[in-house]
Amino acid sequence: MAITGGYIIVNGIKTYYETNNGPKNPRGTLVMLHTAGRESRQYHGVMETLEDKYNVIAFDMPAHGKSWPLPGNVGISDYKDYGKFIWEFIQIMKIDDPIIVGCSLAGNIVYYIAETYQVKAMVSMQGSPCIKAMGTEYGATVNLLDHPYVSCQHSHWDFSESLIGSKCSTEAHDFIMWGVCQESGRTKQADLAMYNNFDVTEDLKKITCPCLLIRGEDDWNVPEHYYETALEGLTNAKKVQFKKVPGYGHFIMIEAPEVISQLIDDFLTECE
Repeated sequence: MAITGGYIIVNGIKTYYETNNGPKNPRGTLVMLHTAGRESRQYHGVMETLEDKYNVIAFDMPAHGKSWPLPGNVGISDYKDYGKFIWEFIQIMKIDDPIIVGCSLAGNIVYYIAETYQVKAMVSMQGSPCIKAMGTEYGATVNLLDHPYVSCQHSHWDFSESLIGSKCSTEAHDFIMWGVCQESGRTKQADLAMYNNFDVTEDLKKITCPCLLIRGEDDWNVPEHYYETALEGLTNAKKVQFKKVPGYGHFIMIEAPEVISQLIDDFLTECE
């Protein structure tokens, strides 16, 4: 295992990143984006599996993991600012033709990035270009995440566990749930405020790069019709592929890193 980490300054924020130190002549550079409230360690399995083929970089967004928050100790709550920060990271790291990969919230954000910036390919896991409003009850729940009488970790325990697939190993399950234990209510609040009412469907036609959509079928929180919105709108993409993976759920890159790595590698090979 050759994963190493470091810090760079992005838009004034001390930002932590990790790389798998890929081969001298990698087939491409994958930029991996973590789920809401979590951080870059989610991709260690994929980084290790692909270390002989691709350069893989994952980083912690502001207020996540080992990265510093924005002034005032807050995270980014606007998806356009979130996407801009990701692109600024890519530029500072001097990554040419990035292949952007995201899951959950980041599985949504990659659509915006592919619409707005020039990328080599896009991979969306458990994501959608359109998340319909979940109602006033959901909004009230988000507001309570940073309340002094509410434990973000305990309030999300059962919910997060319900999203894990039936084939997930005990080791992967425990790591996912440890991620719940480490979540910050303030950070999660900013992320979920972004997630609610996310909609970039109008500009899907701007995406021209190859797009791989992956769904862990045990994830009830991201139903298949979310993917149908993307498949209908990606009319100008060079190639679109939708892969369903039975037995795995919302945190699919942790639950099944070998499966995800193979799907990504096969897709990128087909696009060459």
